[in-house]
Amino acid sequence: MSFHLLRAVFILLSGVAGSYLFPDRRVMGIIGGFGVSCAVVAIELFSSKIPAKKLIIAVAGLLVGLLTSILVANFVLLLPTDAGNEKLVRIGLYFIFAYLGIMVSIRGIEELGFEIPYLTSMKRRDEKLVVIDTSVLIDGRIYDLIRSGFLDYTIIIPKFVIQELHELSDCSSDMKRQRGRRGLDILNQLKNDEGVDLKVYDVDFPGVDAVDAKLVKLSSQIGAKILTNDFNLSKVAEVQNVKVLNLNNLATLMRPRLMSGEEITLKIVKEGKESGQGIGYLEDGTMVVVENASHHIGRLIEIVIDSAIQTTTGRIIFAKMKG
Repeated sequence: MSFHLLRAVFILLSGVAGSYLFPDRRVMGIIGGFGVSCAVVAIELFSSKIPAKKLIIAVAGLLVGLLTSILVANFVLLLPTDAGNEKLVRIGLYFIFAYLGIMVSIRGIEELGFEIPYLTSMKRRDEKLVVIDTSVLIDGRIYDLIRSGFLDYTIIIPKFVIQELHELSDCSSDMKRQRGRRGLDILNQLKNDEGVDLKVYDVDFPGVDAVDAKLVKLSSQIGAKILTNDFNLSKVAEVQNVKVLNLNNLATLMRPRLMSGEEITLKIVKEGKESGQGIGYLEDGTMVVVENASHHIGRLIEIVIDSAIQTTTGRIIFAKMKG
């Protein structure tokens, strides 16, 4: 039997029930039965769009709120009150605490997920989660990457990462203070953008001191990946079977590949480590080492690509002067 048929039967039976409840005004009873049943079906259809775990948490919050309102009402009504006012007080408290119970429980679903295994398992099945570390927020490219639609994940920002940014922003070092403030600015952009699915987790691990270790432990608990620029964090996470998305690796892969023998124009900006070498940079920041170009510092020269190597910090291109 389909859902549509069940709904139709429910509405029909509600109309019949309405006619029996009001035998003196059967027409009004039938209309009332149809109206109430249609409202119930509308609520049911609306609730089908809400994730099941949120409905479960909302119902639990409603029950807790109603129980709390009964206890509070019994306490408040110990004071002498008129019978009419007593009903108003009870109804008011029921509505207030029912609303608070639902809203507080839904907002706290992430924190509850750490304590209730069933909710945690549902989160792992239903959501694609990625935990953002401090280096990615300071980098700033994460915002454009999310807005472009290439990162289709729910973004998780732990409170201990935010705390680390605040500590950096209050640091005595100008460079660290600037990095911390930049990270906080990017975080505020993500929070204020309604198109970004971002959740802040108020969670900490008192027995763990290092932020990197906390990130790995949190990601392991909730079945999330880690998005980072930190090479060491990537290695630690991989050892503990936590998947890592390295933003620097992505940027390297997206850089245009220069083929051996290709000719380009490059500005030499400084001397290299070896005698006679000149150093220049492509627009994407890739370093180019040019042989016998140290005497051309500050000039644009024609070069020929020779080879390239991949390092942990990026790609380095080796070239020679044309001609």
